[in-house]
Amino acid sequence: MAKRALVMIVGAGVGSLAGLVAAVLGAGNMGLIGGAVVGAVLPLLILGSPGGSPGQ
Repeated sequence: MAKRALVMIVGAGVGSLAGLVAAVLGAGNMGLIGGAVVGAVLPLLILGSPGGSPGQ
C-alpha cells in the first residue's frame, strides 16, 4: 500500500508539471490542479485494485 501512495505522490508531481504547461498556455490555476489530480488518479486506475496475485 505504501508503494501505491508513493506512485500517487509522484504522479501528482508529474501531473502538476504537465498542468504547468497547460497553465502557461492559458488554462490558469485549474490547469495545475487538474494535472495534479489526473496524475495522482490515473496510475492507480491503470494498476487496478491492490492484492491481486502477481501471476494474473
